[in-house]
Amino acid sequence: MRVLLSILLLPFAIAAAFGQNDLQEKKPAGKDSVTLSKYRLKVTQTINAYPDSALVYIKKFEDFSTKGKFANSLADADYLYAQYFRRIQKPDSALVYFNKMIAKSTKTNYYRGLALGYNGLCRTYYLIGEIDKAIEACNKGLEYTKDFEDTGNIVLADTQNALAIAYSRQNKMEKAISHLLVVDSIQKKEPLREDVIAAAYQSLGNIYLELKEYNSAEAYYLKANKEFEKIPGAGTFYFNTTNVFLGQVYYHKGQLEKADNLLTNTLVFFQQIKDERTIAEINNYLGLVNFEKGNLEKAEMYFQNSLDFQKKNDYNLEAAESAIQLGKLNIQRGKASQAINFLQSALDHNLEIKNGTINQKAHSLLAEAYALQGNYKAAFTNSQIATKIKDSIQQAQSAEKIKEIEGIYQTESRDREISLLTTKNELVEQQKKNQRNLLWGIVTIIAIAGVFIFFQFRNRQKTTKKLRELDTAKSTFFANISHEFRTPLTLINGPIEDHLVSDKLSQTERKNFKSALRNTQRLKDLVDQLLALARLESGNLKLNIQQANLPKFIIAQAEAFSFSCDEKNITFTIELEKDEIEDWFDQDVLENIIYNLMGNAIKYSPENGIIKLIGKRQREKYKISVINSGNYIALDQQQKIFTRFYQTDTKNPGTGIGLALTKDLTEIHKGTISVKSEQNGITEFTVILSVNKNAFEENQIFYESPEKESMATLPFVEKFIEKEIILPEDAPVILVIDDNMDIRDYVSSIFENTSTVHKACNGKEGFVIALKEIPDIVISDVMMPEEDGFTFTKHLKENQLTSHIPVILLTAKTQVTSKLEAMGIGADAYITKPFNSQLLKAIVENLIENRRKLQQRFAQEVVLMPKDISVSSADESFLERLQKVLDENITDSEFSIENFGCEMGVSRMQLHRKLKALTGQSTSEFLRTQRLKIAARILREKKIPISEVGYTVGFNDPSYFTKCFKQEFGSSPSEYISK
Repeated sequence: MRVLLSILLLPFAIAAAFGQNDLQEKKPAGKDSVTLSKYRLKVTQTINAYPDSALVYIKKFEDFSTKGKFANSLADADYLYAQYFRRIQKPDSALVYFNKMIAKSTKTNYYRGLALGYNGLCRTYYLIGEIDKAIEACNKGLEYTKDFEDTGNIVLADTQNALAIAYSRQNKMEKAISHLLVVDSIQKKEPLREDVIAAAYQSLGNIYLELKEYNSAEAYYLKANKEFEKIPGAGTFYFNTTNVFLGQVYYHKGQLEKADNLLTNTLVFFQQIKDERTIAEINNYLGLVNFEKGNLEKAEMYFQNSLDFQKKNDYNLEAAESAIQLGKLNIQRGKASQAINFLQSALDHNLEIKNGTINQKAHSLLAEAYALQGNYKAAFTNSQIATKIKDSIQQAQSAEKIKEIEGIYQTESRDREISLLTTKNELVEQQKKNQRNLLWGIVTIIAIAGVFIFFQFRNRQKTTKKLRELDTAKSTFFANISHEFRTPLTLINGPIEDHLVSDKLSQTERKNFKSALRNTQRLKDLVDQLLALARLESGNLKLNIQQANLPKFIIAQAEAFSFSCDEKNITFTIELEKDEIEDWFDQDVLENIIYNLMGNAIKYSPENGIIKLIGKRQREKYKISVINSGNYIALDQQQKIFTRFYQTDTKNPGTGIGLALTKDLTEIHKGTISVKSEQNGITEFTVILSVNKNAFEENQIFYESPEKESMATLPFVEKFIEKEIILPEDAPVILVIDDNMDIRDYVSSIFENTSTVHKACNGKEGFVIALKEIPDIVISDVMMPEEDGFTFTKHLKENQLTSHIPVILLTAKTQVTSKLEAMGIGADAYITKPFNSQLLKAIVENLIENRRKLQQRFAQEVVLMPKDISVSSADESFLERLQKVLDENITDSEFSIENFGCEMGVSRMQLHRKLKALTGQSTSEFLRTQRLKIAARILREKKIPISEVGYTVGFNDPSYFTKCFKQEFGSSPSEYISK
């Protein structure tokens, strides 16, 4: 890493050395020369901080050179392009442009261009690790620096500096220092520019840092920064680069606070210019500093950031080192499993580079981690491996020393040789003895370990038993505490919703309240999942198997997730084979399964992702697949993903309960669940459920239609004839509105045996049908084309003919604001998808029953008094109009039903259905009843004879009036007066 940063230094320190050689084909002069210098200066000032801006000026430089046919300037343009590509870490492109520059410079004997081109090749080659090629290019560059003067010393010094860095990469520190001393000698003869000598000082600092001579390294880094501070513009970049090294020096010297402050400030700078590799290096050292300071959480964060970048870019050595540090950190925190994972990752990264020190450290730490975990066998194995690697490293390190000793042996006298050989033989014997002792020691250790493992096994059996008891107690506790959570959550949720209604909230307060509301809802969901798990574990969860069409049910539930998909721009498709087959399944269980799988798919799919819900029959089973785009789930994680509380990544949202609950519910429903994930990020969860009645026990069957049982005993032809459903005359009329045909069919199927059902595909069509049929209740979706559910409800409630009709809104929009809006426009109920069919049935029955009670109350009034009855404003207007028409015409015996409709401004059928809905009576019944009630009032007042009362209220026939009066009140007019 130190070498990489060094290569980035002085990309334009020698840019000012661009001049024109006497052998140049055409020399720009005057205004042209000034223009080229201006563009070159702009490139120099912007390339490190704003590389894209530099590219604009390079293009202008090239265009101007092409227009003026300045051959050497065109070579310089290639040099500038090469520097740009090297700056944005595209070395292959940089090599192409350096070679172009060399080719153009060769044609015109442009020696400065040749020197600069080879200098650039040198720096780029050791950037990609081709050190021999780098050294060769630098040496060629040195040859051409002798052929020109002026600013040649700058190029010479920079090339010497580059050569020093190349030799340091080969660990030839003496050669590296000798080349840097050449730079120093040039400086003494003729002071070099600040950027050139600063680069040399920094290189010396790097070498001394490599040699662990930290005081010398610190001195040279401070010298380099002193020079860099003098450079305008790009000096800030080089100054911060040197501070990266200086922070490392302070760390090695134990000056942790200085290291922490310096590296933290430097990190901010490199984050601003988005230099990812330097950011990774700083993160690594900040991790080491915080680890030493005991700030383990911060250290873990820095090491993880560094490791993520190294893994992404296949920097195996650095990734292995970071993984080892994370392993060491987790051992210190007592997290053995995480430590083992990181250390194993370090060994995987080391497979290609085969660094012995990495292997030795990893196995040594693995021994500690397994010991911490209680796996002493694995700990002993890794400890032995680490020892062997350490011995082999020590042997390799002492190879040179052994050769030296062998040379000494050859120059010694014969007697000394004999003496040494004798000693050697004695040592061999002693070694054999030691080996025998070691063997017996190992046998003894193995025996002790065997006894230890045996007792550990027995203790583990006892512990397992205790853990099972503890697990049972834990499940009971979770069930109890989950119930207790519901009350405070409700008390928290209520005030928050009340506050959100207020218009006085500031934007920040509203944002905070919405966040609190989301989190209370999340807590409710978690409580529900914990309760479900507790019921599963205690065996109290019983299946309620019902008969219904499974594809329609799935479509109805899945539709609820379309809104969430739209919010993330996710393409959501449903692929089901539709049929009319009746299946046997538990609707609550299947709803939970679909909710968890779809919820997970939406949570882990990225913006503009893809989700597919696929259903297919497989004989007596049904296969449901949920496919989504996202992150790849590794094979080892796929095997654990259904384990309770397991998460593939600790940074992921959620608790690890959902999939475990889904698996348990699937298995209870006589089914299986599996997961498959591909490298391209496509993940598929597959559930296969039994849908045949015979797969379940008799006590699990919740409901079976008696009509269908009786039909089963009839011949096939009779069954086909009996299929038609005959409804009673007073059956409720229900209007179902939804733009999704499958949802319409599913909701209709819930009521088709008990009600007359009309269907519409949007609010506009639904309103037309409502005006014509005057249904008893409407069930409508919210989000529809042409006219949505809110607009439809508003129109329905504002029209006098339809204002009385109860409206139930079904929608995937769960926000409180949407519910408030629905209630505000007169909706009677608001049910979120996915919905339970039994709950929907119960709400419909309750609303119809409430409407019947209201009809009874109307029927008991002598004269309609809408202000005393709870009705809508449109109903009130209708009743006021009705009362006015009655007041004017009720005593007219010629006032017919047709006249009644004309006076009200509606058709005969519309008036009939409206009155039937409000009072439970037909138009003729209602008119007759109102006349009789007025007659009863007149009779009680005793102001006119009984014989005239019938004529007064519109009856032509006295005997018919008497008959109707007796039917209504249970006595004749004369008897009624005498009571």
